Amino acid sequence: MTPDSVDALYDEARHETPFSNGTEADGWFYANCETCWHDREQRSEETAGPGCPLIMVAYLGRTPIQWMEGPRSVEGYISIPNQYRCIEYRHEDDGPADPQPIPDPPGQLTLVPREDYQGHRMLTTAPQETAVTK
Repeated sequence: MTPDSVDALYDEARHETPFSNGTEADGWFYANCETCWHDREQRSEETAGPGCPLIMVAYLGRTPIQWMEGPRSVEGYISIPNQYRCIEYRHEDDGPADPQPIPDPPGQLTLVPREDYQGHRMLTTAPQETAVTK
């Protein structure tokens, strides 16, 4: 994910506004983007870098597909900091933005190439089955 990819991210984003007002947007950005590796250049006083392209997509009125819906309460309410879970989030103290693959141990043979199984993985809750009455 690079700042140059705003157009591609915009094209694949959901056609719905992510936040209902500026207060909601500011609260979510403060809780999630303030410590993210992708937006650290924008927050720095020395380098005014481009920042995270997902934020620009949200400012343009679409919800990035990298933002998964957060958990809701029993009543259906959702808190502003937990409204979305960004799968691109990396804490700025965690190191490089892209996860690095764990190297194979020396002398170990591989049965299946690892490249096909590397990438983003998110745990989601299983859909609830509903009982059908006849």
